[in-house]
Amino acid sequence: MTPGTEFKTFAHYAHAAYVLKDKWDCIPDCLMPETKGTVVDYTWHNNAPASVGYVGHNGYTKIIVISFRGSADSNDWVQDSEFSFEPWPSHFPGSMVHYGFLTAYRAVAGKVAKTVIALAKRYPSYKLVFTGHSLGGAEAVLCAVDVLHQKPEFKHRVHIYTYGMPRIGNQAWADSVNGLGIPIYRVIYENDLVPHIPFQWLGYQHFSQEVWIHNNRTIFCGLDSEPVMCSASVSMADYSVPDHSKYTYSTWKFVS
Repeated sequence: MTPGTEFKTFAHYAHAAYVLKDKWDCIPDCLMPETKGTVVDYTWHNNAPASVGYVGHNGYTKIIVISFRGSADSNDWVQDSEFSFEPWPSHFPGSMVHYGFLTAYRAVAGKVAKTVIALAKRYPSYKLVFTGHSLGGAEAVLCAVDVLHQKPEFKHRVHIYTYGMPRIGNQAWADSVNGLGIPIYRVIYENDLVPHIPFQWLGYQHFSQEVWIHNNRTIFCGLDSEPVMCSASVSMADYSVPDHSKYTYSTWKFVS
């Protein structure tokens, strides 16, 4: 896959978590050529705390995909959330992550991680791709860190693609995720508000690498966690809630 194709492909896999039932027959994401042939191995729908998603595999593209759904109403989440920290994981010194994100992941962690590990052993040549939109992206990263802690030998197979993901944890968390040395792409569309919260003045920090979709260009933002030439250049007054819903648009041109 070319970079543009990969970003579109995993955007479809991320969005499918909003509409998927038990089979790979959702519209339109399951019908796309990029996702054709996917088999759903496990789904979950936890109500309190809310966590929804699926694990599947594709024999044509040789991937195992782990996709978490975002909030059913991002507007409410932005307005009502509390941004308290909790220490996690213990093997990241000083790491603190968002209490709500961690609580949501912990509610499903055991079965999800067990399913991923079992599939990874069954298909040893497949990549493990963790993905999600919005809050789902945060859970996907927590899951990837969890699986890698249990099975560090999977490191060379793990890839992360998130879309409109909020900040997850503090600087120690971000530094530790960067230190994993795995391919990570935090895709941000234009002036999307959600990747700018929780605010840095609360102690939150993104890890790299950001990929900013801006004016139909794909801007790879490098190893700086939040470089000023990318979405950090957007004024707070220009943050956009509508842009948070535009991660599967076919108008993306992905011109480097």
